[in-house]
Amino acid sequence: MRLIKLYLLVFIFCLFSLDSNAFNLETLPELVDKINPSVVRIETSSSQDNSIGMTGDPFLDEFFKKQFGDNFKPQPRKGLGSGFIYKDSGLIITNYHVIESADEIEIVMFDEKKYKAEVVGSDKRTDVALLKIDTKRELKPLIIGNSNNLKIGQWVVAIGNPLGLGTTVTTGIISAQGRYVDGLGTYVDFIQTDAALNKGNSGGPLVDLNANVIGVNTAIAAHGQGIGFAIPINTVIEIVEQIRTKGKVERGWLGVVIQSISPEIAESLKLKNTNGALVSEVLEDGPAFSAGIKQGDVIVSVNGNEIKEMDELPRIIGKMKPNSKAVLSIIRDGKNFKISVILGDIPSQTIKKSKKLNDQNLSKDKFGFEVQLADNSNKENSRIIVKKVYPNTPASSKISAGDFILEINKKKINSLKDFNKIMSKIKKGQLSLFLIQRKTGDQSSSFYRSIRAR
Repeated sequence: MRLIKLYLLVFIFCLFSLDSNAFNLETLPELVDKINPSVVRIETSSSQDNSIGMTGDPFLDEFFKKQFGDNFKPQPRKGLGSGFIYKDSGLIITNYHVIESADEIEIVMFDEKKYKAEVVGSDKRTDVALLKIDTKRELKPLIIGNSNNLKIGQWVVAIGNPLGLGTTVTTGIISAQGRYVDGLGTYVDFIQTDAALNKGNSGGPLVDLNANVIGVNTAIAAHGQGIGFAIPINTVIEIVEQIRTKGKVERGWLGVVIQSISPEIAESLKLKNTNGALVSEVLEDGPAFSAGIKQGDVIVSVNGNEIKEMDELPRIIGKMKPNSKAVLSIIRDGKNFKISVILGDIPSQTIKKSKKLNDQNLSKDKFGFEVQLADNSNKENSRIIVKKVYPNTPASSKISAGDFILEINKKKINSLKDFNKIMSKIKKGQLSLFLIQRKTGDQSSSFYRSIRAR
């Protein structure tokens, strides 16, 4: 029995000895000493019109400008971030948002020596930038790891320059993978970590316990603690190498606007599940338009790769090259078929102002919103715009005032007459599918909403 216990203890010891991710506090200082010389602080300055001036208060700056005339010049706006040495030739990786709009960029090494940097190239869609410094000093690049082999729960170390405090080290684990973070990047599956990240950490490395870079720290959750996000290093290197060798990033472009499929939309379209990406808009003269893809199509796979979540589609297409062929599996009006598309490179759309018209609004009683004609065209040929949405109605959480209604139940709306005709046929309790166009700033986008009549 004692012999069995002894073998068991030896076995457990061997398991922990072989696990390179077993956390060892004693070796952490050695790891940090190894990485620190390769991590840099990035200082930027910008002389744009919205810069903060000498007083630090834009209102006082305006006062002084009026007093001293054009001789008063605001001081450049300063910015801080992090980065790390990628090649001993002076190439440095950081985030795009760290150097965005910068007029001057300085790299501050571990020993506080400073070097002017130039932007080799950047990619806003993945928030990656490649910089270069000219120096004869010996540079030590970090070892690039493989973010495809990461495991949830493994230990990681983040190094950067948060809050301008200088080199700071934090530890934690990978708490999730494959995160889609709205507003951070359509083309990125983010690594989520609880290693403490703060403003200034952006662009710094996230490393494993073998000192391999496995991600680039990018963002923190605005309303949470212990939730930070990093771009997987495999994604970063793919982008950086395109910038380094070709001077630009090439990615396929389909030319559609898509949205996720809610259970209500799936019911309206008679789909078996919510898998796929619903095409809410097809950009004119884009690859999808030329191939015959239509609004309302549901894209369920690309080249055999199944699409379960909407955000998987742009990532799959983005990894393909322009002029390559993509075979899409489509569901349209309950029928499954395939469409081949020759992908393009990436290019926009406008909306006109509305005009009031007192007309019957059948939508008020059934859905809780009122409409009117848009533009300066006549009643027989114009677009319909939502004038008012009433609170606590079926429409209140689905559409907004100012939205254009392009279709109802797959029927195009070209006039108020069309709108009222379709409205009159909708019965109480019926789930109807609306194609909406919404303007945000100078951009407009289309999407579907399912609303049940009351």
